[in-house]
Amino acid sequence: MKPDRVKTKMQDPGERIHNFDEVVLGYTREAAIEEAKRCIACKKAHCDEACPLHCCPADYIAFIEEGDFDKALEQILEYNPFPSTCGRVCVHYCEEKCPVGKKGTALAIAWLKRAAADYGQASIAPGKPTGKKVAVIGAGPAGFTVAWECAKAGHRVAIFEALSSPGGMLWAGIPSYRLPRAALDKDMQRILDLGVELRLNSPIRSEQEVSDLLDQYDAVFIGIGAHEPRWMGIEGEELEGVVHVVDFLRDVNQGKDVKVGKETAVIGGGSSAMDAVRTARRFGADAFIVYRRAREQMPADEAEIEQAEEEGIVLNLLTNPTRILGENGKMTGLECLRMELGEPDESGRRRPVPIEGSEFVIEADMMIQAISQRPDITWLDENSRFKTTRWQTFEVDPETNETSVPGVFAAGDAVSGPATIVEAIADALKAAKGILKYLEQS
Repeated sequence: MKPDRVKTKMQDPGERIHNFDEVVLGYTREAAIEEAKRCIACKKAHCDEACPLHCCPADYIAFIEEGDFDKALEQILEYNPFPSTCGRVCVHYCEEKCPVGKKGTALAIAWLKRAAADYGQASIAPGKPTGKKVAVIGAGPAGFTVAWECAKAGHRVAIFEALSSPGGMLWAGIPSYRLPRAALDKDMQRILDLGVELRLNSPIRSEQEVSDLLDQYDAVFIGIGAHEPRWMGIEGEELEGVVHVVDFLRDVNQGKDVKVGKETAVIGGGSSAMDAVRTARRFGADAFIVYRRAREQMPADEAEIEQAEEEGIVLNLLTNPTRILGENGKMTGLECLRMELGEPDESGRRRPVPIEGSEFVIEADMMIQAISQRPDITWLDENSRFKTTRWQTFEVDPETNETSVPGVFAAGDAVSGPATIVEAIADALKAAKGILKYLEQS
């Protein structure tokens, strides 16, 4: 067994900062087969245990090793309706547990999944019509996953999406250089081909509209994403040049005329922050990260961080913004404090502690906040029938994902808050099982 994974071609950093074409170009068929041969088919599948979907990677990797990409894709689709997307942007918990990595680099499981989706063909048929109907609110990964499962069971499904394009945060929040629209569309079209109806520009504006849907459909699923910005609450957030990552990336992905500052600070250390700073770089900005913890504590995938650095992105670590400076209503700089790591907090990470007297100013004419976001549930009644949390998420039955309103289910960001695509899919699969059981009994 070769200790190191087969490399995939990538766009040169000097070229890719001038375009939004895909950075990671993926395996050829031959390279995928060669990489698949590195799988040792563990008796105890650590990769399967690590994946929220428990998608048996060794099974589809074995088909790839044989050169049967069709069978590999069929195997993946038993667990995951978004193989093309996950092969590109999944956080690949599976690779973190791969024992092959103990003597070299872990098996490139995500890239192999992508290869199966790129080269394989698989057709899925809808189930025998049951006469039951399901309404899905939100055309993100959770909503599409529920639609997929319900359509395969023979139920008629209609998806209601507020935006002009489907995909949810996958479409609105991930740049095309990481997730090409053709790859996302391929996954969604496979689901729509089951007869799923998609209604765009159809926002749900009130709790009464959910009740109306429940009168027209046998079950309703809420799969709204975390599209509402959460601000840091520091002085100067009202200044021109201060934006939130949700709005910034959505405007870019919608093709709007986006203005980017000459010196752009991006606050945060997660994938959204990486997406924002690398996007600003592609618009010609001198873009950089400001993060209050250390590099090893950054939630973003290491590959994303490395690619950002290759593109000239500077990481200002152990740096906490405390005030946004401005003149004549426009941002001019960012007042910050140096931090040091103290005792671990509730997450297990060492808590960043301010260093007294370490204030300094970073010059910047734009700031993109990429700290957090949450679902927008302002459309609920003041005395809502839905039970919600202080994080603006829905309370659900832990077994079925049914909300406090009978016949209405929820999953994904609407329940967990911002999470990964694979976690959203896993939660939606649980909700789909709850819906199917509910429909059987109703």
